[in-house]
Amino acid sequence: MLQRRRAGRADLTFLIKLDLGHEGYTPSIDKIPEDPQAHCDKISRYIQDADKAAWVIEHSRTHEQIAGILCWFRNLVTESKSAPNWSFYNLLRAHLPSDGQFCEVFNLWVDPSFRRQGLATQLKKQLEIESQNRAIKAIYTHTETTNTHVIDLNLKLGYKEVRRGPIWDEVERVSLVKHLTNIS
Repeated sequence: MLQRRRAGRADLTFLIKLDLGHEGYTPSIDKIPEDPQAHCDKISRYIQDADKAAWVIEHSRTHEQIAGILCWFRNLVTESKSAPNWSFYNLLRAHLPSDGQFCEVFNLWVDPSFRRQGLATQLKKQLEIESQNRAIKAIYTHTETTNTHVIDLNLKLGYKEVRRGPIWDEVERVSLVKHLTNIS
């Protein structure tokens, strides 16, 4: 039996491994490796900060985490222009709600032995519910163009492709946005 729940402090090691796995994306070749403590602090903010969130799916019997998603609830109107990649997101403003609020998927991962079972869909649907609870009307995500299965999943879930090209390095990525309406 699998159980989806909000991530807590006990999930921090799993979330760090999920982020460090670099599965499904190419790490920037020019990026300096992050200090381990700084990385731990960054990922723990997805558990404790009000503008971030994380969920996991685990075995209810073994408590092994098999999937996770991290997100950031952003507002380009109030956010500092020095925030990470602010200028890039400002370019996307035409595809985001006029109030500047959106949910950004930071990371999504499912254990390879549990893929194609709807777990990524469950986690993305959880983001929709949380976003609507916060009166946020759009979710933004991006993935490398080589991740066709991820692109297909997002399109199936109602995301629209809004951009292709590099973001912070030379890797070509697809940017997708889903505008939320009432969820039943």
